Amino acid sequence: MLPLYLLAVLLVAGCGGPPAPSGRPAPADTTPPVAATSGGTSTRTPGAVSEMTGIDLLFLSMMAGHTEQTLQIVRLVRDRLTDDELRTLVAAVEATETDELATARGWLARAGRSARADDHAGHGTGPEQLARLRDAPDAEVDRVLIEVLSAHQQAAANLARAHQAAGTDARVLDLARRVEQSRTAQVALMAARPAAD
Repeated sequence: MLPLYLLAVLLVAGCGGPPAPSGRPAPADTTPPVAATSGGTSTRTPGAVSEMTGIDLLFLSMMAGHTEQTLQIVRLVRDRLTDDELRTLVAAVEATETDELATARGWLARAGRSARADDHAGHGTGPEQLARLRDAPDAEVDRVLIEVLSAHQQAAANLARAHQAAGTDARVLDLARRVEQSRTAQVALMAARPAAD
């Protein structure tokens, strides 16, 4: 059983290095991960390299919810941005996180679990921040995106970092490592943009 403090770290960190060379995640592993049994234990799937436990499934579910919201954020403003580097960043975020979301949903489905909204409820970017983005005047949309997306991506990096200390499945741990690296790099890039001043 996962120590309660590790679960608390995941919940607190998740919600409220350099990127991969290509800027995109590695191709999804098509080997089915280990499915959790109804008794709360895990059964090893043939060909699986490690055990997927409840904490791995929780991370995937929370990450899926967080990623869905990231895609909502970037799609609200991608056609309104004036900074070319921000446009490039948003396009890369959308492509990368669409792939990551498909991977997480696939692993969850094979484990008999869906990405449930309540696993992420109350921990992501709130409706007031989404409204700020939606209603931002054209002259301010770059600045508002930097504020909202920076905080959102930092929360994802924190969640992924916490999971690296708690997870068990090698593929999920690798995903967490890549998420931490890419989101940290994105936050640094946005902090360097003139609109962030």
